[in-house]
Amino acid sequence: MTYPKVINKIADTLNKLPDKTQVSIALVRKRQVSYHGLIRQNGNIGKADNHSSAFEIGSVTKAFTGNILAQLLIEKKVGPDDPAQKFLSFPLLYSPSFTLRHLAMHTSGLQRMPHDFDIQSNFDKENPFRNYTEDQLISYLTQNLRLDSQPGEKHLYSNLGAGLLSYIISKIEGKPFPKVVAERIFIPLKMHHSTFDVREVQTEMVRGIDEKGNFCSHWDGGILNGCLGIISTAEDLSRFAIMACDPDDVAATLQATETFPINHLESCNLGWYELQIMPANIRMQGLNGGTGGYGASILLNRKSNCAIILLSNISPGRYMELIYPLAKELLIELSN
Repeated sequence: MTYPKVINKIADTLNKLPDKTQVSIALVRKRQVSYHGLIRQNGNIGKADNHSSAFEIGSVTKAFTGNILAQLLIEKKVGPDDPAQKFLSFPLLYSPSFTLRHLAMHTSGLQRMPHDFDIQSNFDKENPFRNYTEDQLISYLTQNLRLDSQPGEKHLYSNLGAGLLSYIISKIEGKPFPKVVAERIFIPLKMHHSTFDVREVQTEMVRGIDEKGNFCSHWDGGILNGCLGIISTAEDLSRFAIMACDPDDVAATLQATETFPINHLESCNLGWYELQIMPANIRMQGLNGGTGGYGASILLNRKSNCAIILLSNISPGRYMELIYPLAKELLIELSN
């Protein structure tokens, strides 16, 4: 599985990006995996053996949060239409009716972030989620909560919603969310280099690069870590992708089955998005993620049992402009 045409396009694209920029790619087809690494070094593009190097994956974390919810649904620990309030020890302002399903599919009506998130006295622009505390989250939800639409009415992308879902999961399971993910996903899938804590990384950690070409700060997920907290590798994520493509995996199938239509081509699942790619007529399940100096994608075609993982230390805006279209192109080639 080499697909040199698109890999070469990605290599050419790195010429537009700062020195030390690299990408780590895993191609998964019918449980077989191949890896491709590229780096821009001293103005030249070369190969890199970086399949086990660690990158921040940003919002790709939401697929893990959705998978944990699916597991809890299968175990009958919760129901999809259970109100979020049921699992919280404090009253939500104005008693909104959003459910666990709404939180997972971005239909709760919650804003993208708490509207007062970046005006807190402890806000750190270089690591914006790190200092946001449980007390601050509770204060917002009990005193300043706003909904931009009624629960279940429409899709509104919400880091707050995904973060609140992970907070609720931690309360249901009686342990920190990172430990829940480790016990339910990382350990069973042998994802040995995946973690929520940069201090636990035991492989090479690729440094993030901002839009100006400078190395930038790591981002912690903080109390909202279910929306963007994971650090992982292409090798580890290929294991997650194999599981997510497996038609016999009950939780992965449930994730893909629960659907909220956004428009005629796009819908939202439990922690995933689905996109009908035309004219190839491929139903792509996937997520993109970004933090200060990283861009990432995991894209699946469950029907063809194949997936693309693409990790980079490219700032999110540049990643989505230059790399994500090529990741989709790779998935189309792999599907065929």
